[in-house]
Amino acid sequence: MLGMNNDFIEQLREELGVWNNSPTECDGHSKVLSTILFNEGIEHLIWYGSFRWVGHGQVSPHYWIELPFGNLTIDYRARMWCRVMENPQLVDVEVPHSIFNPAYWNQVQYTKIQQQIPEEFGVPLEDWLFKILTVSI
Repeated sequence: MLGMNNDFIEQLREELGVWNNSPTECDGHSKVLSTILFNEGIEHLIWYGSFRWVGHGQVSPHYWIELPFGNLTIDYRARMWCRVMENPQLVDVEVPHSIFNPAYWNQVQYTKIQQQIPEEFGVPLEDWLFKILTVSI
């Protein structure tokens, strides 16, 4: 694994961004990304809980991934859900996407309910299931 720096984060963003178009919601997408992270030996935690866009609405249940280093969150589905809330024109400005530090996004709140251990969450996915979840890519 590359050292924790901006180059590492950009490389990881590029690699995971390829899977942004998978026909999955937050739980399936978290499984897809967790499989990739698991196969690359990158430590991560999957969380189940809720996501709130302050003043606009809440998504519950919601799944996302956190990296235990660098205070980074991986979430490619929050914007998808927020586009059906009030003021969708603000989503790209106020709702994070990809790999980010949540401390820089004061318009959103993640509430953790339960940590999902990757193996207990069903990842790494078997090849056949991974292919089904990413069929349109």
